[in-house]
Amino acid sequence: MQTTGIKIERDDKGVARYARIDLKKYGKYLAPLFKKVGINTEESPYNPEFVAKIKKAEEDIRNGKGKKIAIEDLWK
Repeated sequence: MQTTGIKIERDDKGVARYARIDLKKYGKYLAPLFKKVGINTEESPYNPEFVAKIKKAEEDIRNGKGKKIAIEDLWK
């Protein structure tokens, strides 16, 4: 039996090994399970190195490593 949006793939011996699931259709049902086992289904459109730099900068600011500049002084 096959359900639309779910395909069971079998190995050479006919044993079910993989399931291909349409996440647009079933993602909301599977999201809690994926989160629980540590699977991230959402890809960031940003470069991971860029994201790491931003997170480091935010952490530095929280730790007092930064410099405040008055708005009037930005273009001086």
